[in-house]
Amino acid sequence: MSEKLFWNEAAELLSGEKLQQLHWKKLKKQLAYCYENSPEFYRKKFESAGVRPNDIRSLEDFRRLPIFVTKEEDLRSQEDSLERYGHPFGLFLCAPLDEVIAVHATAGTTGRPTFYAFTRHDLQVTAEVMARGYWRAGVRPGETVLHAMGLSMWIGGIPVVQALQHMGARPIPVGAEGGSERLLQMARLTRPTTLICTPSYAEYLIEKAPKAIGAPVGDLGLERIVCFGEPGAGLPEVRRKIEEAYGAQLYDSGQGPWGLYAISCEASVGSSTYFGMHVVSQDYVIMYDLVDPQTKEPLPIVDGTIGEFVFTTLEWEASPALRYSLGDINQIFLEDCPCGVKGLRRRILGRVDDMLIVKGINVYPAAVKNVVNSFVPRVTGEMRIVLLEPPPRVTPPLRLKVEYGQNLSRTDQEILKQEMERKLSDLLRFHPEVELVSPGSLPRAADLGLRKAPLLEKLYENCS
Repeated sequence: MSEKLFWNEAAELLSGEKLQQLHWKKLKKQLAYCYENSPEFYRKKFESAGVRPNDIRSLEDFRRLPIFVTKEEDLRSQEDSLERYGHPFGLFLCAPLDEVIAVHATAGTTGRPTFYAFTRHDLQVTAEVMARGYWRAGVRPGETVLHAMGLSMWIGGIPVVQALQHMGARPIPVGAEGGSERLLQMARLTRPTTLICTPSYAEYLIEKAPKAIGAPVGDLGLERIVCFGEPGAGLPEVRRKIEEAYGAQLYDSGQGPWGLYAISCEASVGSSTYFGMHVVSQDYVIMYDLVDPQTKEPLPIVDGTIGEFVFTTLEWEASPALRYSLGDINQIFLEDCPCGVKGLRRRILGRVDDMLIVKGINVYPAAVKNVVNSFVPRVTGEMRIVLLEPPPRVTPPLRLKVEYGQNLSRTDQEILKQEMERKLSDLLRFHPEVELVSPGSLPRAADLGLRKAPLLEKLYENCS
């Protein structure tokens, strides 16, 4: 198998005028396709915006359109299509139903899952862009990869396994559902080079390994860990904790349906600086569009811009995403990466609906998590932001529960509390009230049946 197969330089490193030309060429076809094949959804979106596809004459014209789809609107559309047509794939399903050959979904841990439909072409796009990402992380044909994400219909489950098979790797599909003991035992038996999991699950296995297999995770011989599903792998202190425990390189990735894929590089491995994730699928999706989270107006596309992430697919057949927002806050980087690879990079900062406002200061839970992890091993890394009222506004002080580390005296706990409150105030510009709690007292994501680490404790939901 050719080693060049999963490194498509001509597609992955496009930039500037050539990238804009490719985007515009493909976008015109995708707009017409959606307009013609989704009369009850996308055609109405165009009409509401007062335009037809032919009226859009440039990428800038397209950027001025409003957001067409949000996650909540996607769910409503799927409920409508189920009632009207007997399928849950949304009113913006553009391909004939009999051409939908695969179905995946969100994990559905909160509320109803969102379904994603794939035609044969869509599956091929997904496998290709995921293979590009794993290739960038160093995975090669013939290597064994231990899969520890949720396999139950989630986009990070079976599609990842298929992509690894597509590139000639050997996935071991235990899945997070298999439990930590079985997963660790399979790691000892199959000797994988690579582990795929969420960063919080990687932290969880650090705690479980000594009891489950009688050895630390560093004895598993892993060369790399590829994480996605939550922002932890992009936090320097979380990354340091995981890399030191496993003796492996940690890669942060962001993926989904519609050809979305981005992955971090060697420049961030072992570094106190995070350089973002390289977008490897710019030939299939427009991933650089950002709008102001409040006004929804387009933001200038310059190095370092922060805004709400809006993306558009360019070749998707089943249910294409046009001007789609998942509610994520991203920062984009256009300058060359220290690793030497050119092209767009992105960093996920958090979610619009997770952002907290403390006396006018925007606070992202992931940023709080990063500061807390800088105190490991005096803390375990587990924490909760305690909310007494619905977000985003928080009446000061912001309350924070943090597990202290093993064998920490009361005097040491008080010193830790003061240091943590001071560091959070200095770095994030809000004044917290830290409550230290005993090791193991905060439920772990895996114990709760969640695939993402819970960072918020919403006490107001328990009030009458």
